[in-house]
Amino acid sequence: MYCSFVKFLHNPGSLTIDVPMSFVKQVYGETWEDKKLHIFHASGKKWVVRLKRVNSVPVITDGWQTVASDLKLQNDCLLTFHPLAQFVLDLSCFVKGVCGESYYTINRYQRLGVTIIGDAFVEECYGNKPPTGTYEICYKGSMWSVSTSKLHTSYVFSQGWPEVCNDLGIQEDDLLIFRRMDDVLFDLTVYRNEIEIRLTKIGESHKDDVFQISKDEYYDKVFKDIEEDDKFYIPDEDPSFSKVVN
Repeated sequence: MYCSFVKFLHNPGSLTIDVPMSFVKQVYGETWEDKKLHIFHASGKKWVVRLKRVNSVPVITDGWQTVASDLKLQNDCLLTFHPLAQFVLDLSCFVKGVCGESYYTINRYQRLGVTIIGDAFVEECYGNKPPTGTYEICYKGSMWSVSTSKLHTSYVFSQGWPEVCNDLGIQEDDLLIFRRMDDVLFDLTVYRNEIEIRLTKIGESHKDDVFQISKDEYYDKVFKDIEEDDKFYIPDEDPSFSKVVN
């Protein structure tokens, strides 16, 4: 599955928008130039653009200005691009840090053991009932309990947040997107250098990801069709006796 990427829009009137080279090579390979891409938006709008090279940098162009104009994109808004297929991108726009039930924040207060909950998100999604109490944060199936508190004028995730950072290896200045799934659950996505990264929980056991068979079954598979001899015989292809599920 392809990872997504993010871009801050610094010039809404530009004819192009840069695309991280690492994303381009991962999704489109080495022969990525002059590819036709389709961009979809939750509003139902869609566009055809092209991926080209400008001054050695991959850019989306030949239609990008129309995308920005149709969506009335604002300066410094955050854009997320999620591949739906190899040549299809889903575009989301964060205005004032908010996109629907999601918000983004920069992880700049890790040394204080907190992460900011966007003010605009609190206002839009909680109104007169600010987020208080305990919430669950989900990352790729792993869960953590965190509590909220107030730091100056902003609400933050505090108690439990250092464990999230330590367990996943989240770093200072990582860009974090929190998506509210229900009243108490947030799904977390982590970006580093504009690319969505896949972190693994430190010390996590993978024993649940392995299908195990008994020792007797293993030997039955290994020595099936092998005549016993004075010498131990190793088949050309070792039979598989466990399967790791990705």
